Amino acid sequence: MHRLRISARRAAAAITAFRSFVPRRQRCWFKKSLRRIRRAAGEARDLDVLTTRCRAAAAARSSAAGGVARKHLAEILAKKRPPTRRDLEDEITSLQARDWNGKAAALLVAVESAATTETVVSFARRRSRRLVRRFLTHLDHSLHDDRGIHRLRVHTKKLRYSLELFTAAAPTAEVTACVRALRRLQARLGEVTDHAAAAERLRLWSLGQVDDRARRTLLDASRRESASAKRVRRDCIRWWTASRRETLAQQLKRILRGKVA
Repeated sequence: MHRLRISARRAAAAITAFRSFVPRRQRCWFKKSLRRIRRAAGEARDLDVLTTRCRAAAAARSSAAGGVARKHLAEILAKKRPPTRRDLEDEITSLQARDWNGKAAALLVAVESAATTETVVSFARRRSRRLVRRFLTHLDHSLHDDRGIHRLRVHTKKLRYSLELFTAAAPTAEVTACVRALRRLQARLGEVTDHAAAAERLRLWSLGQVDDRARRTLLDASRRESASAKRVRRDCIRWWTASRRETLAQQLKRILRGKVA
């Protein structure tokens, strides 16, 4: 699930990065389709992660009552796994029915036949600069709420995946260093958003429960995830110092060769 979601993100980043070579209609169709696959895979993957975390916590609980509660939660989550898998399978089947393979082949033909006199290396460097300029406008966004953290994480992922594409064409020490820094930032931000998203998902699931015990179990789990989100958010804010932010900005500006504007 995780690999599928990452592959969908990388494919979307490639379409965006090389958008000038992709006809608009094809570009919109693939981005919309990849978004649907990513969301379906994300639901299944997040549930798997939450279930695994819950089982590990149940095994590690020192009190019998705590272990039983976590085990009950794991059982509730396990029942939700088949529907999320079916949703993903339905999305994949739907795309295959709409001639995904044929459209992908046509997309490659369109890219390969696009008229250009620019070299791959030149294009990669030019496009990298444009993406870096865009990212730098978001670098100082506040991390004191989940919305700000989510926004920065989205922009971080987009830039990282795009730079990884261009690294293959025009490898440089500057780009490699930036990718490493972006990967670390993405991991920190992702830990916060994972817990926050799990808390909200558990809360919503509790609303649809008829059984009182199941409802309480889900609400208790939601509160624990909220507490974890607050803790990792504080850690992330302390880690994301002005010095780290400036270091990343300077690394990115080296890709621009000193030209930010």
